[in-house]
Amino acid sequence: MRRIRGALAAALTFLLLASGAASADIALPGSPHYANNIFSGFVTPTIRPGDSLVFGFNMTNPYDDPVCTMADLNLTVGIYRYATQEEVRDVDAEFEDPPVFENGAPEITLGFDQLALGETVRVNLTISTDDDTPHGSYFSQSTYFVRLKLVFNFEGNDTLVVLQSRGFFTAEQWDEMVSFDPDESIVNLTYMYSLGVDGLIPDSSFGIKIPIPRWPLGLLIGACCLSAFMALYYFVLDNPGKYPSLEKRFYKLRGELRELRGKLEDLRRK
Repeated sequence: MRRIRGALAAALTFLLLASGAASADIALPGSPHYANNIFSGFVTPTIRPGDSLVFGFNMTNPYDDPVCTMADLNLTVGIYRYATQEEVRDVDAEFEDPPVFENGAPEITLGFDQLALGETVRVNLTISTDDDTPHGSYFSQSTYFVRLKLVFNFEGNDTLVVLQSRGFFTAEQWDEMVSFDPDESIVNLTYMYSLGVDGLIPDSSFGIKIPIPRWPLGLLIGACCLSAFMALYYFVLDNPGKYPSLEKRFYKLRGELRELRGKLEDLRRK
């Protein structure tokens, strides 16, 4: 009888341990000290219309329990807003010629099998534009905002963890959830959880801008140089004897210019 009881106790202990290992989890997985350390190393370049860019960042498992491997990860990255100093527009179905990812759309979803504790993967996405992609003006750089959403579960646990950035909330939801009133909590967690979201992660962005042409700068520099030369020329000739070397050179130059002008007039008469 004692042997049977001992065997039952051992079996029950094994089942409890196995169940605990299978349901490993983290309390409040969307807490800032976790969510703020998942994404890092963003590369957010500025390009000209028609060029392509690599939008890249690191994704890390920041959870401090060795058995909490992140599994079945789905990462959605989307270009959702266009802004300049003059206007702000949503990148939606009515937005013509938006920047697009490799799938030909302004949003893409990537899948990852798992991410172990402390493991980091580099995510590099190519974004293509064309000459007609909205890009602001010479003096008003356009910015495209990028939103991120990460859905996963811990290995052995079917409960989904949902983390998303500002761009996946409507303006009304964001205003209801986030407060900058010093007398209130910054994030209304109860409301956020009611939306099915466990935590917040950052948006990102990149820029598209027409480079300023170089020829106006060249003309400006040339005009400044010519103005400086003419000022020196008239100053020297209006003060004879003070700068004999320069005066001699300027008179020689004036003579050569008169000779050249005479030759041009002769050619025109012929």
